Amino acid sequence: MDDNEAKQGARGIQRQVVIDTPKARFTLYTLPPGRRTSWHFHSEVADWYICQEGELTVMTHAPDNIVTLRAGGMTTVPEGTVHTTINAGKRTCRFALVQGPGAYDFNTVDVPDSSVATP
Repeated sequence: MDDNEAKQGARGIQRQVVIDTPKARFTLYTLPPGRRTSWHFHSEVADWYICQEGELTVMTHAPDNIVTLRAGGMTTVPEGTVHTTINAGKRTCRFALVQGPGAYDFNTVDVPDSSVATP
């Protein structure tokens, strides 16, 4: 399977990397109800989330913030900001993620659920 085919993660999260260059990435995600990504941050890249279907919640830590997107909604998470994405809805969520400019990395962080209000 190459990067242009859908990949399914351990949590049932599907991703399809559409573009992957040294300075930018464009990925399509499918997030089942109740699923979330790990708390993480990126050293150089900002994340632009664009909800295509369902409901996507983007949470940041320090500063704590919660943004819920519906189809057509967009939000940005600056580089270095610890964040997670959650499908708190009852339907599958599909979203596009644009990352850049800069080298992509994925640094996980342990954030206790009680330290940030949940949606």
